[in-house]
Amino acid sequence: MSSQIPNIPMSVTVKPVEPVTSIGSMATFGRFQRWQYLLATIPILFTAMSNINYVFSAAAEDARCAVPACETANSTPALPPWWPAGEHRCSRPVLASGVVGNCSVHSFINQSVRCDKWVYGSNNSIVSEFDLACQEWKRTLVGTVHNVGVMISMPLMGFVSDRWGRRKSIIASGLGLVVGAFKTLTAGPGWTGYPLYLLLELLEAALVTGTYTTCFVLMLELVGKNKRIISALVLGIMISSGELLLTLIVWLVPYWRHFQLFLYCPAFIFLAYIFLLEESLRWLIVNEKNDKAVMLVQKISKWNGVALSRKMIDAIRNSKVGFDADKEVEKEKFHPKLLFSSAMLVKRLVVCSWWWFTAAFVYYGLLINSVTLPGNKIGNFALSAISTLIGEFIACFSLNKIGRKYTLLGGFLVCGIACVVEAFVPKAAKTELIVIFLLGKMCISICFNGIYVYTSELVPTSARGCLVGACSMVARVGSVLAPLTPLLGNWWHPLPTLLFGGSALIAALLTLSTPETLQRDLPDTVAQAKAFHQ
Repeated sequence: MSSQIPNIPMSVTVKPVEPVTSIGSMATFGRFQRWQYLLATIPILFTAMSNINYVFSAAAEDARCAVPACETANSTPALPPWWPAGEHRCSRPVLASGVVGNCSVHSFINQSVRCDKWVYGSNNSIVSEFDLACQEWKRTLVGTVHNVGVMISMPLMGFVSDRWGRRKSIIASGLGLVVGAFKTLTAGPGWTGYPLYLLLELLEAALVTGTYTTCFVLMLELVGKNKRIISALVLGIMISSGELLLTLIVWLVPYWRHFQLFLYCPAFIFLAYIFLLEESLRWLIVNEKNDKAVMLVQKISKWNGVALSRKMIDAIRNSKVGFDADKEVEKEKFHPKLLFSSAMLVKRLVVCSWWWFTAAFVYYGLLINSVTLPGNKIGNFALSAISTLIGEFIACFSLNKIGRKYTLLGGFLVCGIACVVEAFVPKAAKTELIVIFLLGKMCISICFNGIYVYTSELVPTSARGCLVGACSMVARVGSVLAPLTPLLGNWWHPLPTLLFGGSALIAALLTLSTPETLQRDLPDTVAQAKAFHQ
């Protein structure tokens, strides 16, 4: 097969051997695959809650400056009757000399000073804990710092996944959730308060969020080409389920320290994955871990009740084995230079990166802005998560029926149009705003599901974890910017949704430049990935 593919990069070592046998039967969706899928879904669920809980832990709170001499036990953030007319709630009006209690609008002089104490509403977020009232940039910075950590996590855990295996990467990420639990110990006005919280937010995201791509790649490599959509569907369902579960937890336990403990304390269950989770068979074979591959094939055969011949075992030990229709798996070792060994691969990396950037920017931007829609904040967040879940099932159907390319094209196009339209819908049209918002959120969810599958099928096994991780890193530029979009809305209300719509429309155009991969075998080398255009 390799002799039919031109232009194999000189930096790539390929072992040309004659095909001997196929172990496609090992990739059936049997009892072994179902068990491994179940194990892979649990880290995704916890990662989804970890990845978005800042929407509630750093939520905006009603607040005003406190005037201690005038406050009562029942003081609220609403401006009291004695508050001087025209005075901003973020500054403290100065009392006239000798005034103690029984304040009125005549008790103040025409002067204000910087506020040093606040009256808050719910006291359920870090805004009240660290006195962040009237410092909107500090509140939104939490989400930005989190997504900077995500940006670090994706290529980092992608490299770990390709270099040391999917299994070790998943276990390390799962245990990284423990870092998040330490955020509940932050307190005080000094470095142990808000600055330490930001540092822990960064570390948590950097260690944990790579679980998304690693679990997906593992699930993708567990099954044959006819079942790859299941991997994307399961990933999307678990992310949506995590968001819904987070909504339920916050509703029942609104105080930020308490609901974060619910999210992070179960992290130690991932120690059991050392004994329960298996490595990807495809990764073992591509990386010439032949003895371990034989042991795993024997285990899969036993679990699934599939006959295993001596010839097949010998083929694995001699590195002469294939996965799909007696096509041999060519060996190609990962090296950073591999990423730039082909102009085609670089082009695909650029296109896929824009997809990921747009999907993350629009998805998280809409999710964050969902709590500013008319109505109940928690209810709108739940509706947003449900629309995501619906999008996952639509993606599952369309990716298999009309293909990867046209699913992404339609999803980005409709999402872009919905966002542009929403930008000009009056605030008074509450129902229309929510319906258009949910349509856009559903469509970008379809795209988010699709890009996981499509990107993984466009790049080779030898660099799949790293390339998907690199695309995810670029995507996190979008998720870093997404928490800042509410600030843009303060300047010009339609601007955030216009940016979302414009990004989605550009992504739709770029989709026209990529080949369809429906029913194509996963490429194992750069040369095989290039053959998609031939």
